[in-house]
Amino acid sequence: MTLVRTASTPLAALGVLVLSAAMLVGCSPQAEPTPTPTAAFASEEEAFAAAEETYRAYLEASAARADGIGEANPERYLSGAALESDIQTQRELVDAGLKIVGASTIHDFVGLGADFNASVADISAEICVDISASRVLDKDGSDVTPPNRPERGNVKVVFSGSKEQLLISSTEPAESSTC
Repeated sequence: MTLVRTASTPLAALGVLVLSAAMLVGCSPQAEPTPTPTAAFASEEEAFAAAEETYRAYLEASAARADGIGEANPERYLSGAALESDIQTQRELVDAGLKIVGASTIHDFVGLGADFNASVADISAEICVDISASRVLDKDGSDVTPPNRPERGNVKVVFSGSKEQLLISSTEPAESSTC
């Protein structure tokens, strides 16, 4: 049997106390390192692919909304000016007694630029949208689509976000409005 002898002098007691404190400091948790911001996308190609996928999903949700599918919500793909514009357009269509039916599709997608190294990416693209299968109907269901309307339209689109949530933040007609 081994006997443990406690410190009997104040100096020895102080030494034990310092050693105990040093051991406690060594066991205390270290400060959490500050995380390094992760890039929103690994490459420009990945950013463009995500943008095209987002726009495609937006067009599909828009067509479903026009077809009266209740859970369709194209606004979930929009933010900022693009969201405000969609809300305003929907009000104007209702006020005018008009409805757009039929699907629009992406004919061509051209990535213009991508700042994807920050945690929030900004991506711009020019998208040629095929609107030939869509029609404008009045409140009676009559087709009032302008007869000279082009089958395709070119729009410049800006996206913001990350892989987890990329949103359309603005849209405007491209310099060349037809494609």
